[in-house]
Amino acid sequence: MTAWMSRDQKAYEEDAAMGFYREREIAESLAQACRVLAGFNMTDGAHGHVSYRMEDDTMLIKGKGPGQVGLRHTAARDIVKVNWDADMVDGPDDLQPPSESFLHIWIYKARPDVMSVVHVHPKHAVLLTITGKPIVSAYGPYRPGADLARDGVPIYPDARTIGTPEQGEAFAETMGNHNVALMTGHGIASAGDCIERSTMNALALEILCETMVDAYRIGTPQPLPASTWGNRTEQPTETGRRRRGSAGGTEGMLASWRDYVAEAEDRLGSRI
Repeated sequence: MTAWMSRDQKAYEEDAAMGFYREREIAESLAQACRVLAGFNMTDGAHGHVSYRMEDDTMLIKGKGPGQVGLRHTAARDIVKVNWDADMVDGPDDLQPPSESFLHIWIYKARPDVMSVVHVHPKHAVLLTITGKPIVSAYGPYRPGADLARDGVPIYPDARTIGTPEQGEAFAETMGNHNVALMTGHGIASAGDCIERSTMNALALEILCETMVDAYRIGTPQPLPASTWGNRTEQPTETGRRRRGSAGGTEGMLASWRDYVAEAEDRLGSRI
């Protein structure tokens, strides 16, 4: 920037620089989320993607194309910017929008509260849908996925790739206000108000589905009584932190995220 630039020009360049660095930071977070999902074997090869909603009717999302890599190897350069028509806005020449961009786009259109979406193909979630076994609210709130089971997990009945606006809209209608949904013979989608929460919702759903698959091998899972969910956590203090137990709120969520990152690193044998 030179001294003779007008105040408006300086402000423009400063805003542009801030936008660039913010997008770069989001791309780094999306790439880390992809690597965490890979650490938990949430999909095969280069399948799957994580996205983040931007303010200008665009999203940042893991790209596909000749230069694509698997989730395990995702870096910030593998993240592309896509508009609501699923057209490329910015990104490397060897990458392009995923074929299932409309899955993400229509969740964002239907859910103003959602800032991040995950789509992957985890083994146990797929097993439940192809066998027709229902998810039962069978274990207590101490375990990831318990809230999802209690609230019910919607199932999208079509196994095809969601490659059109019409399919994306139909999927978003099936998902409704839930933060997870199963896709028959295909995979899952999850949503959240941040990248960490959408990723943890995906992981929690697969933990839930794995527990269900194991339970059906032994017998028939039995639902817990509704009283299980009454007054189950202590109310936070005025600081937002509970007096005992997990931190709760954003602090608790970020603590859980750090644990998932550490476990994924252990599984992959490398820093992510």
